[in-house]
Amino acid sequence: MKWIFLYLFLSLAVFANANDDLLCPVDTPSIKININTATPEQLMQLKGIGKAKAAAIIAWREQNGAFTSLADVDEVKGIGAAFLEKNKDVIVFDDK
Repeated sequence: MKWIFLYLFLSLAVFANANDDLLCPVDTPSIKININTATPEQLMQLKGIGKAKAAAIIAWREQNGAFTSLADVDEVKGIGAAFLEKNKDVIVFDDK
């Protein structure tokens, strides 16, 4: 029985060392989305964006020009503070 516990302990230790990314926060953004050039499919990678909000973002962009800040994004119908907070580290305004 103690061999089973020893095996489980060693297996978990090896697994944890092999997967250091498990220690990273879950919400760490790994992508950046340029809101000024993104397609609907790319916009839908943002948290809280479906087809309708992606279309609203593109419509605002076509009508008003490029977004320059999160304040501009906040003007899109259906976008609010919660969306901006969840996505502020993912949204970019240029390709730099």
